[in-house]
Amino acid sequence: MMARLNTPKRFEIELAIPRFILWFVMLPVVPVTIFGLAHLLGGEVMTGLILLVGLNGAFYLGHASLSERTILTLDKVSRLVTVSRDSRFRPRSDTYPLDALDSAELERNHTSSEERTTSKVMLVFRNTRPATRIPLSGWGVSGDGPGRIADEINDWLRRNVFSQDDQ
Repeated sequence: MMARLNTPKRFEIELAIPRFILWFVMLPVVPVTIFGLAHLLGGEVMTGLILLVGLNGAFYLGHASLSERTILTLDKVSRLVTVSRDSRFRPRSDTYPLDALDSAELERNHTSSEERTTSKVMLVFRNTRPATRIPLSGWGVSGDGPGRIADEINDWLRRNVFSQDDQ
Protein backbone atom coordinates (compact mmCIF):
# COMPACT_ATOMS: atom_id res chain seq x y z
CA MET A 1 0.00 0.00 0.00
CA MET A 2 1.48 3.29 -1.05
CA ALA A 3 0.44 6.79 -2.02
CA ARG A 4 1.44 7.46 -5.60
CA LEU A 5 0.27 11.07 -5.87
CA ASN A 6 -0.97 13.50 -3.25
CA THR A 7 -1.64 17.01 -4.57
CA PRO A 8 -4.54 19.39 -3.85
CA LYS A 9 -6.15 18.48 -7.19
CA ARG A 10 -5.53 14.73 -7.30
CA PHE A 11 -4.95 11.88 -4.85
CA GLU A 12 -3.83 8.47 -6.07
CA ILE A 13 -3.09 5.42 -3.97
CA GLU A 14 -2.14 1.86 -4.89
CA LEU A 15 -3.06 -1.19 -2.83
CA ALA A 16 -1.28 -4.43 -3.68
CA ILE A 17 0.39 -7.33 -1.95
CA PRO A 18 4.19 -7.00 -2.14
CA ARG A 19 5.74 -8.92 -5.02
CA PHE A 20 8.12 -10.93 -2.83
CA ILE A 21 5.10 -12.51 -1.08
CA LEU A 22 3.69 -13.49 -4.47
CA TRP A 23 6.99 -15.16 -5.33
CA PHE A 24 6.77 -17.23 -2.14
CA VAL A 25 3.35 -18.47 -3.28
CA MET A 26 4.93 -19.71 -6.52
CA LEU A 27 8.07 -21.17 -4.88
CA PRO A 28 6.66 -24.74 -4.53
CA VAL A 29 5.97 -24.97 -8.28
CA VAL A 30 9.53 -26.10 -9.11
CA PRO A 31 9.69 -29.11 -6.74
CA VAL A 32 6.07 -30.09 -7.51
CA THR A 33 6.87 -30.03 -11.24
CA ILE A 34 10.00 -32.15 -10.72
CA PHE A 35 8.09 -34.70 -8.62
CA GLY A 36 5.23 -34.72 -11.15
CA LEU A 37 7.59 -35.37 -14.05
CA ALA A 38 9.37 -38.08 -12.04
CA HIS A 39 6.05 -39.83 -11.43
CA LEU A 40 5.11 -39.54 -15.11
CA LEU A 41 8.45 -41.01 -16.19
CA GLY A 42 8.08 -43.74 -13.55
CA GLY A 43 4.74 -44.82 -15.03
CA GLU A 44 2.45 -43.34 -12.36
CA VAL A 45 0.38 -41.25 -14.74
CA MET A 46 -2.46 -40.24 -12.41
CA THR A 47 -0.15 -39.15 -9.60
CA GLY A 48 2.01 -37.23 -12.07
CA LEU A 49 -1.00 -35.48 -13.61
CA ILE A 50 -2.43 -34.61 -10.20
CA LEU A 51 0.88 -33.05 -9.21
CA LEU A 52 1.47 -31.26 -12.51
CA VAL A 53 -2.04 -30.06 -13.24
CA GLY A 54 -3.78 -30.05 -9.88
CA LEU A 55 -1.21 -28.66 -7.47
CA ASN A 56 0.51 -26.35 -9.96
CA GLY A 57 -2.91 -25.10 -11.05
CA ALA A 58 -3.83 -24.38 -7.44
CA PHE A 59 -0.57 -22.46 -6.92
CA TYR A 60 -1.21 -20.45 -10.09
CA LEU A 61 -4.81 -19.64 -9.09
CA GLY A 62 -3.62 -18.56 -5.65
CA HIS A 63 -0.98 -16.35 -7.22
CA ALA A 64 -3.49 -14.89 -9.69
CA SER A 65 -6.09 -14.14 -7.01
CA LEU A 66 -3.53 -12.52 -4.68
CA SER A 67 -1.94 -10.44 -7.44
CA GLU A 68 -4.91 -8.08 -7.72
CA ARG A 69 -3.81 -4.46 -7.65
CA THR A 70 -6.23 -1.64 -6.80
CA ILE A 71 -5.63 1.99 -7.69
CA LEU A 72 -7.85 4.60 -6.06
CA THR A 73 -7.96 8.02 -7.72
CA LEU A 74 -9.71 11.02 -6.19
CA ASP A 75 -9.79 13.75 -8.84
CA LYS A 76 -10.98 17.18 -7.79
CA VAL A 77 -10.97 18.57 -11.36
CA SER A 78 -13.26 15.92 -12.85
CA ARG A 79 -15.11 15.49 -9.51
CA LEU A 80 -14.78 11.69 -9.78
CA VAL A 81 -13.62 8.81 -7.61
CA THR A 82 -12.15 5.99 -9.71
CA VAL A 83 -11.45 2.52 -8.33
CA SER A 84 -9.40 0.53 -10.87
CA ARG A 85 -8.73 -3.14 -10.20
CA ASP A 86 -6.18 -5.01 -12.28
CA SER A 87 -5.77 -8.75 -11.93
CA ARG A 88 -4.69 -11.70 -14.04
CA PHE A 89 -8.34 -12.53 -14.70
CA ARG A 90 -9.69 -9.17 -15.91
CA PRO A 91 -9.20 -5.47 -15.35
CA ARG A 92 -12.17 -3.39 -14.28
CA SER A 93 -12.81 0.19 -13.29
CA ASP A 94 -15.69 1.85 -11.43
CA THR A 95 -16.33 5.58 -11.10
CA TYR A 96 -18.36 7.42 -8.49
CA PRO A 97 -19.07 11.12 -7.86
CA LEU A 98 -16.51 12.72 -5.55
CA ASP A 99 -19.23 14.80 -3.88
CA ALA A 100 -20.93 11.62 -2.63
CA LEU A 101 -17.77 10.25 -0.99
CA ASP A 102 -18.16 10.81 2.74
CA SER A 103 -15.07 9.13 4.16
CA ALA A 104 -12.86 6.07 4.30
CA GLU A 105 -13.27 3.71 7.22
CA LEU A 106 -11.94 0.37 8.37
CA GLU A 107 -13.86 -2.88 8.42
CA ARG A 108 -12.34 -5.08 11.10
CA ASN A 109 -12.55 -8.87 11.25
CA HIS A 110 -11.62 -10.67 14.45
CA THR A 111 -10.30 -14.20 14.32
CA SER A 112 -11.82 -16.46 16.92
CA SER A 113 -8.64 -18.39 17.67
CA GLU A 114 -6.45 -15.42 18.55
CA GLU A 115 -6.61 -11.78 19.49
CA ARG A 116 -5.56 -10.73 15.99
CA THR A 117 -7.70 -8.51 13.81
CA THR A 118 -7.48 -7.85 10.11
CA SER A 119 -8.69 -4.64 8.56
CA LYS A 120 -9.87 -3.60 5.15
CA VAL A 121 -10.30 -0.02 3.86
CA MET A 122 -13.87 0.81 2.82
CA LEU A 123 -15.06 3.91 0.94
CA VAL A 124 -18.33 5.26 2.39
CA PHE A 125 -20.70 7.02 -0.01
CA ARG A 126 -23.54 8.99 1.55
CA ASN A 127 -25.76 9.34 -1.53
CA THR A 128 -27.73 6.17 -0.66
CA ARG A 129 -29.60 5.02 2.42
CA PRO A 130 -28.07 3.02 4.04
CA ALA A 131 -24.66 4.35 3.02
CA THR A 132 -22.87 2.38 0.31
CA ARG A 133 -19.57 0.85 1.38
CA ILE A 134 -17.07 -0.13 -1.33
CA PRO A 135 -14.04 -2.24 -0.27
CA LEU A 136 -10.74 -1.20 -1.80
CA SER A 137 -9.30 -4.71 -1.66
CA GLY A 138 -10.60 -8.23 -1.43
CA TRP A 139 -8.47 -9.15 1.57
CA GLY A 140 -7.82 -7.76 5.01
CA VAL A 141 -4.40 -7.26 6.51
CA SER A 142 -3.15 -6.90 10.06
CA GLY A 143 -1.05 -4.00 11.24
CA ASP A 144 -1.47 -0.27 10.90
CA GLY A 145 -1.31 -0.06 7.06
CA PRO A 146 -5.08 0.08 6.41
CA GLY A 147 -5.52 2.67 9.15
CA ARG A 148 -2.84 4.89 7.65
CA ILE A 149 -4.43 4.59 4.20
CA ALA A 150 -7.88 5.51 5.56
CA ASP A 151 -6.35 8.46 7.43
CA GLU A 152 -4.59 9.69 4.26
CA ILE A 153 -7.83 9.51 2.27
CA ASN A 154 -9.81 11.30 5.00
CA ASP A 155 -7.13 13.98 5.38
CA TRP A 156 -7.13 14.66 1.63
CA LEU A 157 -10.93 14.87 1.58
CA ARG A 158 -10.94 17.22 4.58
CA ARG A 159 -8.26 19.51 3.10
CA ASN A 160 -9.34 19.58 -0.53
CA VAL A 161 -13.03 18.72 -0.84
CA PHE A 162 -14.87 19.48 2.38
CA SER A 163 -13.01 22.75 3.07
CA GLN A 164 -14.15 24.09 -0.33
CA ASP A 165 -17.78 23.25 0.43
CA ASP A 166 -17.69 25.26 3.64
CA GLN A 167 -16.47 28.45 1.97
